[in-house]
Amino acid sequence: MVFMPVKQNRIAVEIVSQLKAAILSGRFKPGERLPTERELTEQFQVSRVVVREAVRELEIKGLVKILQGPTGGAYVTDLSLDHLNSAFLDLFLYNRVSVAELVQARLLIECEIARIAAVRIEDQGARRLQEALDAEQEDSDSHAEVVSNRLMFHYLLAELSGNRLLQATASALFRLTGEVILEVKPVKKVIHRPKEHAEILRAILDHDGPAAAQAMRRHLDNMGQQLARLEGIYRKRRGFSF
Repeated sequence: MVFMPVKQNRIAVEIVSQLKAAILSGRFKPGERLPTERELTEQFQVSRVVVREAVRELEIKGLVKILQGPTGGAYVTDLSLDHLNSAFLDLFLYNRVSVAELVQARLLIECEIARIAAVRIEDQGARRLQEALDAEQEDSDSHAEVVSNRLMFHYLLAELSGNRLLQATASALFRLTGEVILEVKPVKKVIHRPKEHAEILRAILDHDGPAAAQAMRRHLDNMGQQLARLEGIYRKRRGFSF
């Protein structure tokens, strides 16, 4: 791997840019170690201090993980939604976003996801959605499992939309929703009627995009009202004002 020398006034920016491009293009795979500081210093023709600063910025961006010891170095991470999930949760915790805004965002995104899924649905996707719906009806002593089963229907719909950006954004919103429910919802309290997911699935299987979007809207409106009642309890338990 050969990198190009950079101009003095844009050293850190250019190094980060080149390394980031190499990672995102797949020239460095997840789990693979970047060249050593010495090797990068020679290739970029800069000091080790500058290289170290650039690698630290990559770590902050979540692209590499720096390990210490004899086999240490900067190792490429497997890109995931963890940073996005954490960012959404932090915004909620510090009262920068509310449950009302969470629900509004889900309405905008998931009604479109349902509409797209109705157009794109095929036999395999239909089977997976039906299996998720069936799993919701199963009894479980685990509160986490109950919540996970309820959210799985939404995760699958986002995946079946075929739009990875919609899927990534929706998944972060689902994670935040699950966090609030797990923290404060009584185990036996149902936050929405089981048949609401069934109504969405029926419209999707009929390839009726508008009906699927309307069913999703009704579902999220109902769920949002229940979730809003939990917001104050959640913030108090977490030690934040509401």
